[in-house]
Amino acid sequence: MTDEEINEVVSRLLRKQFEDLEFEYATAESEEDYDGSSIVRVVAHFRDRPVPAAVRLIDAGHEIRTELIKRGDRRFVFLNVAFPNDHEFVDEDLE
Repeated sequence: MTDEEINEVVSRLLRKQFEDLEFEYATAESEEDYDGSSIVRVVAHFRDRPVPAAVRLIDAGHEIRTELIKRGDRRFVFLNVAFPNDHEFVDEDLE
């Protein structure tokens, strides 16, 4: 599946799963993990906190992967969350 196709599936599922938590949109991108395997990284963007309970995030990740497998994509899915005021961590020692 393309990232665009995956994003359509992911957005639909997350909108349903988190309709009570101000879910705004999702992004889905293909990446390689540490050992070179292809994965799908999903970021669920919310308007405001609170952070969804861990069990709900796990359930959502499982639901996404199950749906992608049904569509022929067997890659592992990593699901993260983001909020408007989140700041990207920068390690000055790495610059």
